[in-house]
Amino acid sequence: MEIEKDVVYKQLESEDKSTRRAALLDLKKRAEKRQLDEHLLSDLFDPLIKIVSSDKVENLRESASIILLALTTHGSISTAQFQAIVNFSVDRFEAEPSEEVRLTLARVNHAAILNQNVQPVYLENLDKLTQLVKLAVRDRYGEVVKEACEIITALSERNEYFRLQADFFVEPLMQHVKSQPMKVRVMCVKALEPVMIYSPLTIPNIAPQLEIFWSESSPIVKLAMVLTIGKVSLKIEPDDQNFHLLFPLILLGRCNEFNEVSDEAERIWKVLTDEPGFHRRFAKSFSKLVPKLLADTENWNNDLRIQSAQLIYQFVREIPDRKLELSTVMEILIFQSGDDQAPVHNWACKAARLIGETCALEALSWLSDQKQEDPEATNASGLTIYSHIVHGFLNAVQSHYPARTLELCVQLAVRFSSLKEISLLECLETLVEKDVGIPVDLMNQLLFVTLSLEGSDQSDFLSRKLSLLQPMASRLGLSNIDTMIQQRLPSLLTSESDPAQWTITSPPWKILQFVARDMKMIDNFVFDLLCQTIAATQCPEIKLKSFNMLTGSMSHIQCTDPAQLQAMLLANVKWKPGRSASVLRSSAALCAYAAVQHRKLEIIPSNVDAIANSFADLVEDEAVNTRLAAIRIIQRCLLAGRPANLDSLLTTLMGRLNDISKDVRQGAMTGLRDVFIHWRGQGASCAMETKFVDLVRVLALDDDLPSKTFADGILQSMLVDLSKMDITGEKGSEAVE
Repeated sequence: MEIEKDVVYKQLESEDKSTRRAALLDLKKRAEKRQLDEHLLSDLFDPLIKIVSSDKVENLRESASIILLALTTHGSISTAQFQAIVNFSVDRFEAEPSEEVRLTLARVNHAAILNQNVQPVYLENLDKLTQLVKLAVRDRYGEVVKEACEIITALSERNEYFRLQADFFVEPLMQHVKSQPMKVRVMCVKALEPVMIYSPLTIPNIAPQLEIFWSESSPIVKLAMVLTIGKVSLKIEPDDQNFHLLFPLILLGRCNEFNEVSDEAERIWKVLTDEPGFHRRFAKSFSKLVPKLLADTENWNNDLRIQSAQLIYQFVREIPDRKLELSTVMEILIFQSGDDQAPVHNWACKAARLIGETCALEALSWLSDQKQEDPEATNASGLTIYSHIVHGFLNAVQSHYPARTLELCVQLAVRFSSLKEISLLECLETLVEKDVGIPVDLMNQLLFVTLSLEGSDQSDFLSRKLSLLQPMASRLGLSNIDTMIQQRLPSLLTSESDPAQWTITSPPWKILQFVARDMKMIDNFVFDLLCQTIAATQCPEIKLKSFNMLTGSMSHIQCTDPAQLQAMLLANVKWKPGRSASVLRSSAALCAYAAVQHRKLEIIPSNVDAIANSFADLVEDEAVNTRLAAIRIIQRCLLAGRPANLDSLLTTLMGRLNDISKDVRQGAMTGLRDVFIHWRGQGASCAMETKFVDLVRVLALDDDLPSKTFADGILQSMLVDLSKMDITGEKGSEAVE
């Protein structure tokens, strides 16, 4: 046996490459068959180490390393040999070009560690071992990295001084958690477990980073993260200063869509919650994490914002007292509800509902205390959170609704009433239809909000709004919607600001629009209020819309004061410079014609001069609709009586026979025809003498074929016994011709 050892030793030391190869090949075959004597290690250790560290032939280095691995795996290792393996591995690792040799060297060291139980040896070689592991973890070959992770685990189990070197492994392991292939990442995550357990001070450098990598990780890596963090949370002291940093990953695991991840997270969570004093520690951890959650809410990274929303929901769900850090949580939820990422918005809404279930009073009080000018608390985001808190409150409480909470629900509904959001309508529907016992004064406020809600993009908004009014009428003890509005509208509108101060966003103006335009309920009060608004407001848009509502509803206006209507209309048809004035003048003229047409304004001898004089100038207005409305009103004046400026009015009308607008020309011709026929029927021949001739001459000179045709019709309809008309002179002859 000794002779064989000497022979093999000399062959390995031989300068001849073939001799070394033959010896290594034989040893390798015997190693594969496990026929190597474990005592060979002490005799062949030096030449094997020499070949691995310095031989120029790669396959010889590889064979020598494989033999060395077999000997260290199955044989005992002395302290000196252990130290020599570690030292030469550190020296050789970076210089070795072969990936397979580096991998085998890592396995040799792993086997040496598993065979070494003498603790002073680890302490002696602590620096070299740490350096070796760092080199292996940083290796570009994934299999080497995986083996390095196994070495870290082995060191944590064998080396009592592992805590002294654990910190040094964090940085190289974290580098690979994101960059390496999935299997390598999983091994790196698992290797972090003993690092955090034996050195909890490393948790701040690990757990938050894993949280950042979470969204980009595959389900397998996420499962490894949950398992690792879960084991750490169960093994370190619960009162450790960094324990709170472990919760986010466990809670994120509970939200994961993959069952394997969420089930494991739930299992770990159940074990944690069964521990004494857990809820106290959890609440304390939440307070520590709130600043981080607030910062992540505003992060530019979409994934981090989604994770922050998930964590807020999980904390609100599990925290024993949801009033804890409520002001900050409300601030976060309002910010999240306005996020452009749908998952962020949805998680925030779910959290708001949970808050509404247990502490709606405190949450609504916080919203109520926010300044009216605060854009975050009064915009659509604030409304979204408010509505979900209310829904959560109403779903959780089945009877004996707290009066103060209901009062806050109504007050905030009033605050948010200026927003065009269907969520407020849905909230009002729940409050009213559930019959939660809202007092009459608060129900009146809800009626005010409902009436002032403006339509949104939803096509069924108006129908839902009208449907909501019926149960409101029932809660107020009234038979129908019309009765409710007639009784409540005066008090709702007169209690608000003066109409002169209204803008298009003022709630009273919105209510007036809804009643007059959508419900078409214009009684004495509404009519008077519209007239007051037109007379008092300085807002052109309100005036224009008021005129349009009156025009559109003129056929079914219940009752009006003709004198008030006339004064309001005539005051607004006066000519003023400017585009806005022109539009208002046109809308007032159209409203006046609608009033005359539907007999809401009668033209009688007592007012014919005032009306005719007011509209005479509008016949030449720049707006076609204004000219056309003025022509029709003057026609009605001429049919109703004999204005003092009759001759001027007829001349003005005839001047429109050559108007640039065909509609105006035809309107003038029709009006003159009807007037002449009317007067002829009354035997007013003297008034027609000159104007008849002028009309015929103007029409005859018109080159427009429709006008000529129309003129022929007029002449035919106006055929009279000329002997009864005192038509003499040159004009008479011209007319006859």
